[in-house]
Amino acid sequence: MLPRAKAFLLLTILGAVPAQAALFGRHAVTIADIHGSSRPMTVTAPDDRTRAIARFSGRTSGDDAGGLTVFLGGDDHDFAGGPKAELLWAPDSRALAVTADDGGATGRFDLAILVRRKKGRHWRQIDLSKRVATLFAAEMRCRERETPNVGAVGWTSGQRLIVAAQVPPHSGCANIGHVAAYVVDAKSGEVLMEVDPRTLHRHYRRMLGTVFMTGPRHHHRRHMR
Repeated sequence: MLPRAKAFLLLTILGAVPAQAALFGRHAVTIADIHGSSRPMTVTAPDDRTRAIARFSGRTSGDDAGGLTVFLGGDDHDFAGGPKAELLWAPDSRALAVTADDGGATGRFDLAILVRRKKGRHWRQIDLSKRVATLFAAEMRCRERETPNVGAVGWTSGQRLIVAAQVPPHSGCANIGHVAAYVVDAKSGEVLMEVDPRTLHRHYRRMLGTVFMTGPRHHHRRHMR
């Protein structure tokens, strides 16, 4: 048996098949392998001490995708339960970005960050989807009202997260699949600035997931108020 075949067989036996490619953040941890089961997955932070435990519950097929629970700091944080969720730790291990999938046939992604409080073990949850969607609204060239997908791309530091908004590929919009990116402050959830496509692809290419397969388009970066 060839070495590569042996390695694949060993991975299969151990239940450690290669993870699916992340849609938004290349370095995010996808948890599709545990979807449809009661088996939890532990996602360890860069400090090798802090751990988040992800688990799916309820139905995970049909119209009802059930739910995704992320246990962190003694608390459960609940999200939509589709199979394409992504978890992305900040480099200082004090924030965790959760890109949740609603599990629908056409897909819908929302983003929240869990931020460690200054005192105690608890973490607070900041939902970012509505904030980012408001800024991205002008880019939604749709006949009917549509909601963009929002996901975490990568951390530039412990406090700054690059976030992407995407025109849903399944929509009736004229610019389906179009993506814009923003820098968000992790502590406040405030959107600080937009990242123009050229800068995004030039400086942050190694962070980009598969939704960024199209080339950059030029437009100016704006600071947010």
